Amino acid sequence: MANAFEFGQGNGWPGIAKLMEEAGEVVQVCAKLVMTDGSSDHWDGSKLDARLADELGDLLAAINFVLAHCPQIDVARVMRQSESKLARFEAWHAKPMLP
Repeated sequence: MANAFEFGQGNGWPGIAKLMEEAGEVVQVCAKLVMTDGSSDHWDGSKLDARLADELGDLLAAINFVLAHCPQIDVARVMRQSESKLARFEAWHAKPMLP
């Protein structure tokens, strides 16, 4: 079995497979939170808040790996986009919910 970090290595995209995998795992835990109506207690006995924290950490590691090993990605652009999107999220969060 090939090392997941070798996927795309010859094409200049090391870590992309792990990035996709970790993003998918975050989506899975978020879906479980939606299905439990926000309760962190999952039917399998696990704590979804802890699982989400772990998966977000794994995703952040995968993002950082890709940014460090894919020089064709403009990291300054990524950071500008991240800051812009975060400001938008904060503005949305600050607005009262419509009835």
